[in-house]
Amino acid sequence: MPSPFKFLAGIFLLQGGTVLLAIAALKNDQFEVRLLLGALALTIGLITALWFASIAGAARKESLAQAKHEFSREREALRVKAEQDKTRLVEQAHRRVSRERNRVQNRANLKVGAALAGVAGLGMVMVLTQFVTLGLLTLTAGGGAAAGYFARARQELRRRGTGVPRLSPTTERPAIPAEVLQRPTIPDA
Repeated sequence: MPSPFKFLAGIFLLQGGTVLLAIAALKNDQFEVRLLLGALALTIGLITALWFASIAGAARKESLAQAKHEFSREREALRVKAEQDKTRLVEQAHRRVSRERNRVQNRANLKVGAALAGVAGLGMVMVLTQFVTLGLLTLTAGGGAAAGYFARARQELRRRGTGVPRLSPTTERPAIPAEVLQRPTIPDA
């Protein structure tokens, strides 16, 4: 808003000039002089009007710039506030999601813990029974392997006629005797 004091000097100058021209025109009886004084008053009025328009334009530009500055400050403040609100909302949502995730995870951990405790209990029962079974299976497998080795050693002792079995890898004979590998002949009936 332009200050009224900017226009006051122009108003006084216009009024003073108009009064002086009016007095000069009244004291002079010549038409040409009165016409010249009227044209001078019109020129002073036009110059003053242009001066006032210039002052008003400058004031308008100044208030427009000030309004733009205020609007940009307000826009920036709104943007900052919106960003803070957005950050606050995101943090609230994150906390809410974290609480929900923790609640679900705690429930799941409780269920998994209960299932593992059940499996562990069942495993303990099975371990007590399975150790005996596993031991028996191991002894049986070991005994079967030992029996296989003893049977082979006995067969080799019978074949050679010696009392010491030869178990070295340099044995020239195949592990399965050639007689066993030959096909038996089927007699014709």
